[in-house]
Amino acid sequence: MHYLKLSLLSLSLAALNTQAEDSAFNTAFLKDVTDQVVFDAVTKGYSILPGDYDFSIYLNNQRIEKRKVKFYQKDQDVVPCVDASFIEDYQILLDTQTDAQPSTACYDLTALSGAKLNFDAGLQTLNLSIPQVFLQQNARGYISPKLYDQGINALILNYSANTNTYKSQSGPDTSSSSLLLNGGFNWGAWRYRNQSSFLKSTGQSASWDNAINKLERDIIPLKARLELGDANTRGDVFESINFRGLQFSSDEAQLPIGLQSYAPVIRGTARSNALVEIRQNNYLVYSMNVAPGNFEIADLSGVNDSGDLEIKIIESDGSVRTYMQPYASIPNMVRAGQHKYQITAGQYRSGSGAKLPYFGQLTYTLGFNNFLTPYAGVLAAEDYHSVAGGTAWSLGNWGAVSADLSYARNTLFSGRQEDGLAVRVNYAKSINTLGTDIHLTGSHYSEQYFSFADAVQEKAQWQNGAYEYQYQNSSAVNDPANSADIQTHSYYSPVFFNRKTQYQISLNQRLGKWGQLYANVSDTQFWQKEYNQHNWQIGYNNNIHRLTYGLYYQNSKSLFSGSDYSVGLNLSLPLDTPKSFKQHDVIANNSALYSESSGATLQSALSASFLKDKNLQAQLLAGHSEKSGDHFNVNAAYRGIKGNANVGYAYADQYRQLYAGVSGGLLVHSHGAVFGQQMYNSPILIEAKGASDIRIENQTGLKLDKRGYAIISSSNPYAKNRVALQAEDLGQNIFIDELVKNDIVPTKYAIVKVKFDVKTGHSLLVNLNYKGRELAAGTEISDVQGLNRYGLVGLNSQAYLTNVESGQVLTAKWGSAENQQCHFTLPQLSSRDIGYDELALACEAGESK
Repeated sequence: MHYLKLSLLSLSLAALNTQAEDSAFNTAFLKDVTDQVVFDAVTKGYSILPGDYDFSIYLNNQRIEKRKVKFYQKDQDVVPCVDASFIEDYQILLDTQTDAQPSTACYDLTALSGAKLNFDAGLQTLNLSIPQVFLQQNARGYISPKLYDQGINALILNYSANTNTYKSQSGPDTSSSSLLLNGGFNWGAWRYRNQSSFLKSTGQSASWDNAINKLERDIIPLKARLELGDANTRGDVFESINFRGLQFSSDEAQLPIGLQSYAPVIRGTARSNALVEIRQNNYLVYSMNVAPGNFEIADLSGVNDSGDLEIKIIESDGSVRTYMQPYASIPNMVRAGQHKYQITAGQYRSGSGAKLPYFGQLTYTLGFNNFLTPYAGVLAAEDYHSVAGGTAWSLGNWGAVSADLSYARNTLFSGRQEDGLAVRVNYAKSINTLGTDIHLTGSHYSEQYFSFADAVQEKAQWQNGAYEYQYQNSSAVNDPANSADIQTHSYYSPVFFNRKTQYQISLNQRLGKWGQLYANVSDTQFWQKEYNQHNWQIGYNNNIHRLTYGLYYQNSKSLFSGSDYSVGLNLSLPLDTPKSFKQHDVIANNSALYSESSGATLQSALSASFLKDKNLQAQLLAGHSEKSGDHFNVNAAYRGIKGNANVGYAYADQYRQLYAGVSGGLLVHSHGAVFGQQMYNSPILIEAKGASDIRIENQTGLKLDKRGYAIISSSNPYAKNRVALQAEDLGQNIFIDELVKNDIVPTKYAIVKVKFDVKTGHSLLVNLNYKGRELAAGTEISDVQGLNRYGLVGLNSQAYLTNVESGQVLTAKWGSAENQQCHFTLPQLSSRDIGYDELALACEAGESK
């Protein structure tokens, strides 16, 4: 309604602006010169009437938020009021304390040299142009903690239930069912989460496993996180450990996006007001205006792991200076001047029933400068002690590398003490010009070295004078009906298997129009030479027009089995004909696989999407395996507002299988319960009571339910999120003033409620007259209390009103005096799905009846 009011006033002013400055403007069309406010606005050139309006605020052309702005008359103009809270929120360096003015006082930003303030009444935007020298310097992406939303108090539950029934040709029928639950509650800034599972299979007793219980919260002033219960440590210094206890950690997610992950500090000197541009691989990744003198850019983000940075300084006279800064990064590195820490105390957690030790751990990482990041840690338990230290280096053109040394003293189950060393090296390099990304990790362990996990396992596996190793057979891998027959075997060794070397290689090579080549190799060797394990994957992907294809080779070996290799070819082609195929996004997928253990397998599948939002997926699959014969599968999956469901049937020469599953989420809040999709990090509860079946932008298949609720499964914590309703879904008699909600900043795991104010009623075009005369343009129509505004009088005394009801008494007001308002009553309005009523009414003076 504000927008309509401002737009009508802008039309009037447009007529004024077409007159020559020395010409007299005819104000007769106003009809009633007692309308002094509108008269002054037009004759004096005001672009907006005094009052409070919702405006979108831009700071140096970057949208900040939407807030209510007071406009007041100053001298011969109407201007926005910049009060103390305005200045504080946008961190403008203007002293508001010198004159000891009240908090509601309005300040003149143009007192700052070079500062400008512009607003557009029609678009309801206010742009502040403030030189950087008068702004508190925050990193790019900085969000004031005042905007953080800890969300509502609520219960949350994610569920996933699956059931399978097998009919075997050679054995008894079997069935299995499972239920996975992940939920908890939010209370203020505290988050409690629980993860549990239920399993039941034929011939086995039902089991319930309570896997995780954790209570946590953020400590915003410290940019840290506190966890109580079941959690795990980071793996940057020591190997990651599952534990039950207490953990206090720095939280990088609470930093501005410009300070997250490693990037070098860029320094230089500008001779004038200059533009600094930073490019990587010819792509612009940063741009900033700087004042004359030395400058420092510490919030560079959005760059690749490595690749030279080109810094270009464009002076105000057009001269350009360029220099290069080599850059590379690996996960251990942090920015210069930053640090990362973690303090942990608790009990080691493992699936075994052995006695589990209590321990304490401390790790610390410091960004020493652009090139060096030292890190260290200490871990202590009853029979185990370890220290570790290392450094990460940025080697510029040569990439980035980290190296660390760990020492551990462990007391074995037998009482013998072992002292060992471990060396670990990480390397990363991106050659952007060649399209190459490579990551290497290698470790070497002395025969006496035990990681903390190894030390716990050594004691748990000691059984009657030997170490017990358990493993499962894989004979039923090609016959799901015999999955219940998979047996666990034991192997006993007089010595514990200590790792000797371990390495991982990840290579990704982009070949332009020739496709993409990748390789992932991992290998672990033990001091007992006859045992090792590895997993090698090499593949190539490309496309010919719309046909996408991929080739791959895989070779794997576990501790107690021989190696098994497989090679395969995948083909995928969208089908355009007949026309119905294109309408339903039909895709043909074909694959050929040869495995050393199961022989050759050929498969063909057709998949398609159905329904308006294409949230019903169906697939038909047929194939033949050299070992298990023919097989056939048909399945369907539905993604709905209140959850997901899938069902399928599989047929093979050796078995028949019927399977089904459901999954979703339940959110219980102070006004009821809402079913939806499974919820992850920081879900958003939408409330729009009075509306239903309105879709949510950028959320496939999601719309408001009958009560006006919907759940967005996740959002980005400590960042601005946007929620918008689809305008075209609004019915004729539903009105929502603000369809878009910006600047939603949830904390981690917060459940934020976004409320839309929904109004229902009729639309009406009314021709008003007051004492036989037309009302002035700009006259406001509201209820008799002045709380709700329904429209604005335009030219010819016409007003388009929305959200009104039959028999409602309305007030037309063009000033604050008693003789500057009148009242009228609406008759019985017709019910219609489209269009609006049009009628003429007399507005009467005096009190409303």
